[in-house]
Amino acid sequence: MKHVVSAAALAVSIALALSACGDKSPAKADPAAEAATEQLDAQQSLTVKLNDYIDCYNSMDANLHRGIGLYTDWIKDVKAGPTGRESRGYGPTVVDDFRLKKCDESIARALAAEPKLPALDGAAKDYLAQLHAMAPLAKEAHDYYDREDFQDDAFAKGKQIHAPLMAALTAFVTASETFSGELEKQNDQAQREQLAALEKAEGRTMEFYRLSMMLEAKTLVEVMGEDGFDVAAGAERVAAFNAISDEAHAKVKPAQNDTKWSTFEMSAEQFRRESKERLARVRDKTPYSKLETQWMEHPTLAPSGSPLRLLNRYNDLVQRSNLL
Repeated sequence: MKHVVSAAALAVSIALALSACGDKSPAKADPAAEAATEQLDAQQSLTVKLNDYIDCYNSMDANLHRGIGLYTDWIKDVKAGPTGRESRGYGPTVVDDFRLKKCDESIARALAAEPKLPALDGAAKDYLAQLHAMAPLAKEAHDYYDREDFQDDAFAKGKQIHAPLMAALTAFVTASETFSGELEKQNDQAQREQLAALEKAEGRTMEFYRLSMMLEAKTLVEVMGEDGFDVAAGAERVAAFNAISDEAHAKVKPAQNDTKWSTFEMSAEQFRRESKERLARVRDKTPYSKLETQWMEHPTLAPSGSPLRLLNRYNDLVQRSNLL
């Protein structure tokens, strides 16, 4: 299973939770055991359904949001569109045909699967519909700017395609926010229920610590995502993540040749340091320099202590978690 975190217009990855609980079916003669088995089956069905939705979201969303930013950043007035006086332009990211086909398949499976979740299922259908609606317009614009055809027609076609393209991009962003929000709601609840069941059944295993760390990291990012966050609440979330991370480091003993856990821990350390930088920046009211302000929304140069820098560290942790 996986999870989402909301972050305004920034696209965020979703982390795996539990992949399976194993075959631990108790004897059917025991009514309590039968009830436990039914509950486990229901949890696993929900896990499969959410994972199908999240696989589509993770494969598409972040890259497409970056492409939307690339397109809108160079246009002075997005409502008006290109003026024709720009030195050059950049189109949005193309919707990858292979990934879109995989989304068609995974969302179809999830829609057909139990349990039925009307709000999430409806959001998923709209998300897929907006992907398909955006795809031809994004490709047309991407090819136009990538081939520098704007130099031949003084941005004439760029002006012509801007309004329908922006309508499609805006509809996609809205669908993305709704879809990720519903995923977050459903997945948070499922994760916490599975975390409790896992600890009860198996104790504090590597999987328990991985899931616990990801839940704490997600909560931390949610609390500290805006510059006006409550410093005391932020400090509490940093302490909670540090505590579970320290416990995991002391208790988890992976196999000697298992590098995935050590890589995950390295990413957790980077996230821990960045969360402290973020907390200190806001607590001490440290202003951003002029150069740092220019880099605030840059995908790789965002300054230490900024929301985007923390989000980037979180997304790296998500990716490392998904490999375990």
